[in-house]
Amino acid sequence: MECEEVLIRLWEYLDDELGLEEARAVRAHIQGCRGCYPAYCRDRAFLHLLGRQRARCSSAPPRLLRSVRIRLRAF
Repeated sequence: MECEEVLIRLWEYLDDELGLEEARAVRAHIQGCRGCYPAYCRDRAFLHLLGRQRARCSSAPPRLLRSVRIRLRAF
């Protein structure tokens, strides 16, 4: 796999959305590529941060949730 393809598929890899062979190819590339490994670390750290923030915010106020759902349905 080439760097461009790995970087395109990186979020899918981090979200465990790739098939077994594709995930193996991305993992192998990341482990040996000085250019892609920092991008992988950065994106993984970002996802970890989001997870921590989500855990800290137990729930949004019901009024806000309704407002967001209404706006999303409008799309």
